[in-house]
Amino acid sequence: MKPLLEILIPTFNRNESAKAAIESVLDCNDQRLTVRCNSNGYEPNLEKFRNFNSRVNYDCFESNRGPQANSIKLFNETNAKFCMLLSDEDRVNNMNYKNILNFLENIDKNTQVIACSIFDQSTNDYYWKPSLKIMESNIHNYVALSPLSTYMTGLIYRVESLKAIDIDTLTNPSEANAYGHLDITLHMLRNGKLRFFHERFVEKGADIKFGGDGHSHKLKNHSKNSIDDKNMDLNPSVYGPKARARQFYYRESLLNKLKSEISSVSFLIGKLNYIDFFYRSIMRSNQLVILPKKIVLKNETMAAYLDSRNKNENSGSKTSSFFKLLLGLPGYIANPIFFTVSNINKLIRMVYMMKLILVQKIYKD
Repeated sequence: MKPLLEILIPTFNRNESAKAAIESVLDCNDQRLTVRCNSNGYEPNLEKFRNFNSRVNYDCFESNRGPQANSIKLFNETNAKFCMLLSDEDRVNNMNYKNILNFLENIDKNTQVIACSIFDQSTNDYYWKPSLKIMESNIHNYVALSPLSTYMTGLIYRVESLKAIDIDTLTNPSEANAYGHLDITLHMLRNGKLRFFHERFVEKGADIKFGGDGHSHKLKNHSKNSIDDKNMDLNPSVYGPKARARQFYYRESLLNKLKSEISSVSFLIGKLNYIDFFYRSIMRSNQLVILPKKIVLKNETMAAYLDSRNKNENSGSKTSSFFKLLLGLPGYIANPIFFTVSNINKLIRMVYMMKLILVQKIYKD
């Protein structure tokens, strides 16, 4: 029988954490829920799951092919009705699993993506929870309001629709592609809607900074002797200024390709959202990664712009040109311009949200 929901766990070099993630799924005693795990290398401690039982599928690559190839393999091989990526740091809650399964059993066919609340075990509070003001989201609201966390875990995809889009391109192994799961969601909403699951099901585990090859992970421990304790020491290939600028040009170019399918107001807000998020990320990158002492942000972001042009990951739009100009200006000029644009965007978003809430209230009544 085809599983209703399969949990997909990409992992590498963190077998104890991956083992616990797999077991958290198996602890949910329901044949409708299965787990599929793939490692980017041989993991002796995970081999026992290769022929464990019918609810778990385990495999590995002979050598590390990177996180994108790992996810693509899992997406391509799942045969469930729905699937959800789960970081090997995270777990599923074995008390509420029947609620999410029953939710999926009764969901309408137009729902393509379900966003689950994420409960943080280390703080004993929600890491992210969807707003109760929004019942569901179409592509226009998704672009305008950015209602999701950037965290990889917790997005449930309808597999039939997932396999109908170009997963390989959307998860391509580019330095600029840090949020492939959100881009997949965007493309799936071209033919359906997003709904939210508010109950506790996804459990965020403690962050593991080293090992693996995910967003914040480094291959080796960094010496803390010369590091300011306030710096999070994350992966510069994801959180550094050049990487962040590359991510802006890449994601803005993807959005640009869907211009004809998105309302003009949503499209404008979506562009402004990207400017807001990535400019702030670049400006605070020195708090997130250990930067070389002589690094010049202007040079890093210009290198990102040139790379994006050379790799055809830049739309060449007015938004792209404005962002490049903003990053090239001195801070005392750029920052006032940015905050003016940011405040205008906040105002437009607020009006958009109020209108959406009113429409939903009328529809509900």
